[in-house]
Amino acid sequence: MKTILKVTLVFAFAAFANTLFAAGNLSVNILSASAKKAIIAVSTCCNSNFSISVANEEGRIFYSKENLEPTEDYLTEFDLSALEDGKYTLKAVSQDITTERTFRKTDEGIKVGKEKTKLKPFFGYQDGILRCTYLNFPKENLTLYFLKKNQLLYSKELGKTFSVTEGINLSRLEKGNYEVILSAGDQEYSFRVDKE
Repeated sequence: MKTILKVTLVFAFAAFANTLFAAGNLSVNILSASAKKAIIAVSTCCNSNFSISVANEEGRIFYSKENLEPTEDYLTEFDLSALEDGKYTLKAVSQDITTERTFRKTDEGIKVGKEKTKLKPFFGYQDGILRCTYLNFPKENLTLYFLKKNQLLYSKELGKTFSVTEGINLSRLEKGNYEVILSAGDQEYSFRVDKE
């Protein structure tokens, strides 16, 4: 039992350190250049591929760009005149990291909100133990669900904890296909477990 606990703690620490380092790899900003123009700036700590988009509250995308060559810094001028007054989201995605900023467009220009970073959780299954590690940067309510054939077998409220490390012993379950879902605010992450 002590060995399993030590292995789980080492695993959790390694996943936590790798994820924490990755969180600083992507930053996105939008700066007002005038009432009709803005500058979109994306930076990465090392050359990376990423995609950016600007969407309204209904999810309609008004601007989308994917870089074809890895780069550290990207700047582009964005024409605000095509947008109606309202709230928009600028999103950048690179591998497992998503960073976004909301902004409100008015006749006078834009007002930019705080940066919000999300990382995909790490799921692993080995030797009958299911593991989930997640850094909850936006401090959203978290819930872990465990299902078989869309039927809920287990759920756990994790609250708004920043660092989540969960382990579930599945060794006594019968063979079959299972699904674990981590619900984080409006985002759900799933992982399939095939128990043989």
